[in-house]
Amino acid sequence: MVQHIRTLRTLALVPAVLTLFPACSQSKQTGPNSGGPLTPRSESSLRTVNIPHTTVKWQSIGNCWAYAALGWVESMVLRTGTEPLPNFSESYMTYRHFEVQLLSLDRGELQTGGSFYEATQLILKFGLMSEADFAPEEASLTRSERQKRATATLNESLKTGPLSESRSEEVIRAELDRAFGVNMRSLEKKIINPETLFVSAGRGGKGQLSEVMPRWTNVEWPVNYTDYPKAPATGLKPTVQPSGELNDSQKRVLRRAMRAMNAGYPVVLNWFVDFNAMTSAGEFSLEKLIESGSGRQGYHSTVLEDYLAEGTDPNTNEPFVTPEGEVSPELKSKAATFGNLTSFITKNSWGGSERLDRPSYLRDGERGYHKLKSDYLFSFIPEFDEETKEFTGYTTGINSIIIPPGF
Repeated sequence: MVQHIRTLRTLALVPAVLTLFPACSQSKQTGPNSGGPLTPRSESSLRTVNIPHTTVKWQSIGNCWAYAALGWVESMVLRTGTEPLPNFSESYMTYRHFEVQLLSLDRGELQTGGSFYEATQLILKFGLMSEADFAPEEASLTRSERQKRATATLNESLKTGPLSESRSEEVIRAELDRAFGVNMRSLEKKIINPETLFVSAGRGGKGQLSEVMPRWTNVEWPVNYTDYPKAPATGLKPTVQPSGELNDSQKRVLRRAMRAMNAGYPVVLNWFVDFNAMTSAGEFSLEKLIESGSGRQGYHSTVLEDYLAEGTDPNTNEPFVTPEGEVSPELKSKAATFGNLTSFITKNSWGGSERLDRPSYLRDGERGYHKLKSDYLFSFIPEFDEETKEFTGYTTGINSIIIPPGF
């Protein structure tokens, strides 16, 4: 099932000054139960850009935002040349995400959706932990069954178990430990303080993660309310609508992302998934969605690996295209100054090379990446309620990007 949560209840960690991406698309889980071996990579081969990433993982619940955020952290650490290669625990972040909900909210079921903003607040408050410390048996795997089991265990406790009778801190901690199979008190010495973790902060320098991460900016996709298609007349089926030529504001947003990626930063993309738009080559395209019609849907958060662009140099009136191969600094600069995006290539959290049941875009011989074509990202896509299947309105393929300051 695709998990689609339309609203976000902001974490009660610090005053909420910004609400980012509200939810996550949870892929249907098939294939191996635990995923394959985890073998982080220190860098990607050169395409348009060369952004270092760790190995693709495979979410087992609807927490793509945690995988995107920790993938971002790992990439930022890799930029500094730090050894050993990082593998931070999404399970630990999930433990803390559930802890905050249980302590502050009166609800009968845990929410797995979240945002880069929530991940930032969790890291600032609770720090990070290595997967080898939190879940040693999963340290070499790409997929965590522990998260899936813990979610079911805690939701059952909320219905008929200890959490249905008490929300005391003692009961909450005991149930969290039971669900995740840990003793958090004994693990506290393993927590990594974000003030002691240094990441690339631009211009060749490093900064504390606790200072760098909150400064990244969520940029909403600029589109006017009046630009959205009107609901179809009664009895007619809503269909995907191309958005037409991009306006100057939209081009500026994309070029900001391209400039950040030219500098080697792992930009985060928040986008809307309709699985019927996915081709057998792991591309999301408008043509495929029009051909197939709407399918399973959900909001999703991923960290970008690369981009492709084309345009015309106004100084020479010569057209240019960034190829899927090594690109010169001059051409990258042209793309980010005058170019128009043709595709984003994104690292996903739907499983990598061990997952053979889902098409993906191969990157350096590794599966688990997807190519998001601009015609899909910029189109207006009809959105349907997951349970009732009723049309709820239009959304854009791209929702927002999260970029460093100065770009």
